[in-house]
Amino acid sequence: MTETISNNEKSFHILNKLILNGFYHGNISPNRIELYRKRGIFNSGGNYRIIGILNNDNKFELFFDFKFPMNILIKIAIGIGIVCSLISLAYENWILPIPFFIVPFLITYTDFKLKKKKEISLLTSKYLELYKSEFKEE
Repeated sequence: MTETISNNEKSFHILNKLILNGFYHGNISPNRIELYRKRGIFNSGGNYRIIGILNNDNKFELFFDFKFPMNILIKIAIGIGIVCSLISLAYENWILPIPFFIVPFLITYTDFKLKKKKEISLLTSKYLELYKSEFKEE
């Protein structure tokens, strides 16, 4: 299930309030939202961003991705790992790809999925908390 945020004035007000209160920083436009969580003492969310892209239902679908330098470095590292694994498999070394590519890839993939769930749930909980406090009389 993809998390979504409605595209209306209340949502823009709440998202701007999240940025102004210092929980996030980023850009909000009519078709796209891009939020970065601010770094703190216990915050490891500094390398990630939450992207909201407007869909046909007039809602922002929330996606999770690495920030600029990390997204390119991850793709390069995965490419190098695949090439090295294929070369070692061509030389009939079946054990070498396991510790040097498969295990680090699985650790990174699992960590990314866990961070995705955590960051999007944190955003939606902060969003709903502010929404309830701002518009509780309606």
